[in-house]
Amino acid sequence: MQEENPSEIGQQYFYGDGRRKSYKKAFPLLLDAAYLGDAHCQNLVGHCYDLGLGIQKDKNMARYWYAWAAKNNDIDGIYNLALYYALGKAGVTDLKKAFRLFKKAAQKGDAQSQCNVANAYLNGEGTKTNLGEGIKWMRKAATNGDLKAQYNLGRLYLEGKIVRTSLRTARSWLSKAASKGHKRAKVLLESRHSK
Repeated sequence: MQEENPSEIGQQYFYGDGRRKSYKKAFPLLLDAAYLGDAHCQNLVGHCYDLGLGIQKDKNMARYWYAWAAKNNDIDGIYNLALYYALGKAGVTDLKKAFRLFKKAAQKGDAQSQCNVANAYLNGEGTKTNLGEGIKWMRKAATNGDLKAQYNLGRLYLEGKIVRTSLRTARSWLSKAASKGHKRAKVLLESRHSK
C-alpha cells in the first residue's frame, strides 16, 4: 500500500478538493510538507498564518513562510512576500524589495505582479519612474487578464497623458475589465456612453 502524501492530502483539505474543506486538518499536513521543502505548501502555510486559517494569525510567521516559498521560486510565495513589503505588513515596509520581488514574479508570468511592476514604474515606487517600462508592463498584465491592469490601461488611453488618447483602445480595455466584473470600469464605460 502506498503511503499518503502530506502535501496532497493537506491541499485536498485546504481547497476542499476530494475532501471536506478543513483548515484545521489541512494546516499540520501542509506544515509537514513545507518542512520537507514543498514550495507551494510553504506558501499555503504562510497564507494560513496570514489569515488565521487553522492556526492563530501571526504576520511574522506568515512572512517567514512566504520568504521560504519565494526562495524556492513559488510564484505565489514571491507575490505574497512582495505584498508584505509593499503594504508594510508585520511592520516592515520596503518598496525597493517589494519591487524586486514583484518583478521576479512578473518575469515568471504572474499578471498581478506585472500590474504592480507597471504601477511602480509609473509612480516611481521602489524604482525610478520609467513611463515606457510602466506602459509595457501594464500591457503585459492586461493581456494576461489582470482586471486592474485592463482598467488602468483603459483609463490611460482615455486620459491621454502618458499614451496618445484612443477612445477605441480605451473602450476595448475597459470593456474587457467590465465584462469580468470590474465595477469602476463598468461605471467609466457607462459614463462615456452617456456623453
